[in-house]
Amino acid sequence: MEEPSISELPDDLILKIFSLLPLYEESIATRLLNRLRMEGPWKLVPNVSVFDDSYNSFVNFMSFVYASLLFNESQILERFHLMLNQKYSASDINVLVKFAVKRSVRKLRIQTFENTLELPSCLSSCVTLKSLILRQLSIEVVPSCFRLPSLKSLHLFSVEFSGDVSLASLLQSCRDLEYLVVKDMKFKTVPRWFQLSSLRSLHLLSISGYESVASILSMCPFLEDLVVKQSQVFRHYEPTLITCRKLKTLILRELTISVVPALFCLPSLKTMHLLSVGFTGGESVASLLRICPLLEDLVVKQTEVTHSNECTLSSCRTLKTLTLSELSIKVDLPWFRLPLLKTLHLLSVKFESIASFLPICPLLEYLVVDQSKEDGSVVFKEVPYWFRLPLLKSLHLLSVKFSGDDSVAKLIQNCPVLEDLVINKTRDDNVMIFNINTPSLRSLSIDNSIGKRAYVEKNHGFVINAPSLEKMDFKDTFSNFLVFEHMPEVTKANVQVLCGHSNKFVGSLTSARHLSLCCLSSETPYPSGTTFPYLEHLELCTRCAGWANLLVCILKDAPTLKYLKLKSQHGAHYNDPMILWKEPTVVPECLSTHLEIMEWRQYEGTKHERNVAAYVLANATCLKTATFSTRCRNKHHRMLRKLKKLNRVSETCQLLFD
Repeated sequence: MEEPSISELPDDLILKIFSLLPLYEESIATRLLNRLRMEGPWKLVPNVSVFDDSYNSFVNFMSFVYASLLFNESQILERFHLMLNQKYSASDINVLVKFAVKRSVRKLRIQTFENTLELPSCLSSCVTLKSLILRQLSIEVVPSCFRLPSLKSLHLFSVEFSGDVSLASLLQSCRDLEYLVVKDMKFKTVPRWFQLSSLRSLHLLSISGYESVASILSMCPFLEDLVVKQSQVFRHYEPTLITCRKLKTLILRELTISVVPALFCLPSLKTMHLLSVGFTGGESVASLLRICPLLEDLVVKQTEVTHSNECTLSSCRTLKTLTLSELSIKVDLPWFRLPLLKTLHLLSVKFESIASFLPICPLLEYLVVDQSKEDGSVVFKEVPYWFRLPLLKSLHLLSVKFSGDDSVAKLIQNCPVLEDLVINKTRDDNVMIFNINTPSLRSLSIDNSIGKRAYVEKNHGFVINAPSLEKMDFKDTFSNFLVFEHMPEVTKANVQVLCGHSNKFVGSLTSARHLSLCCLSSETPYPSGTTFPYLEHLELCTRCAGWANLLVCILKDAPTLKYLKLKSQHGAHYNDPMILWKEPTVVPECLSTHLEIMEWRQYEGTKHERNVAAYVLANATCLKTATFSTRCRNKHHRMLRKLKKLNRVSETCQLLFD
């Protein structure tokens, strides 16, 4: 005889059952009932269960456990967390864990707040458990028969092993372990016979004891990734035969190295990060670099690079990517080279001469110089006549200070194949006119809108000559002088400026397919005769004086426009007087033949805006949707009525408010 489902019981009876569960309030019980009716009983039990006895008693939680089992015992439990402040018997904890095992638990976390944990025996038969986290507890016994047969990931946070029990005793039960994190623990002697052949990733965070990291590595012959933080890496009496031949990634953080064994080697290491690492006893970064003959990616942050005027990076002849952050560097040796380096990040780095440093990278293709955390010193002084970056394709200059206009102009000119340029100007960067004359440039991003600037009467801004440019993102709220030479290849341009010389740059963007403009414009925003034959997507800011006039001009000169978006990109109108809307005497071709979508964000419904909206809606005969949004939703209906009263909406257009 088939057992009846709880979903078949009357609502009053189901609510009565839920009311007996102290974990649930009436609102939660009602929501569960609705889910039960619509989705079936298996959806009632979530894939994550948490028991925190700070809020619920053991009896309350067990009533939830047994009630859950009534619905469906085959429910898969992804994660099960036990946060036990009080002391429980081993049998009680075993019952809780057995509940998770019956649900095919994938990830188990147990935290006892420094109480002793007897490892639940039911885990030895759990073939679904992939991840185990033990936090703030002590383990006195690891039974010889205890196993974690399918465990792949183990996290041990503040776990203390008592008596003769050691970490190795627990790890012996995890024969397929691949990922191990150990934090805030003491290591006893590691048995030389013990190995974790399956382990691929190891994190040692704030460990102490008799063993160093190097000796722990002896039990991980196939380790590929190692992270060490606030722990001792080497000892003076380290066995010289310890070698991690498979290690590919090494991250050292917040620690000090006093010795590197002479015969220690990392022959397969590709990536190394040194983050706040100190050196004593005559050791330096060079001591680590010499044991990594195939290193390709190096990150050095807040770490002394040189020692006793030694040019330590000279041994990195295989490096392809280098990041130096928040440190000082001095190059003295003329034979110093990074012959294979292609990517270089210099983040708040102090140089005596950066122009002398860069030529040591003859194959450099990608360069980022970010001095946003620097003390204001000049990074690029006079650029020598011999300076050249022949293969550089991407250059990012972020908050960089120069000695003057010539310095930045020569830097850019000496990158003959440059394709991508990013400039974030900083206050008092000593540059009045950024002269960007780069025939090969394809992508340009400029941000000159951050921080306060002193008022300058004479011309300051940008002169851009990039005939091959395809993509431009230009934001400038400080310059008073802008000149864009003709850019016949630009397909996408986003320009936001306060400079009123729109006639000096809008007319250079005639090849654009996607154009976004926020700029002051006059009655003649660009030269007469200018057309935008490829423009399909137009975005205009409605907070700039003259935006409506600019819209009229572009509609007239963009015959294939399909998408029009009007939006407010600023919190308030500029102080310039508004150039009022003048309705064109001739309907633009794009309105009668191509425009399909109109979107107006932050629509206020003023008389000026209503006139613009009414004109577009009445004349865009191909318009499919027109969407208006406003900050105040109470205005929606009033605006809709006003637009409909105009009786100028095309019959084919769907008018929407969101």
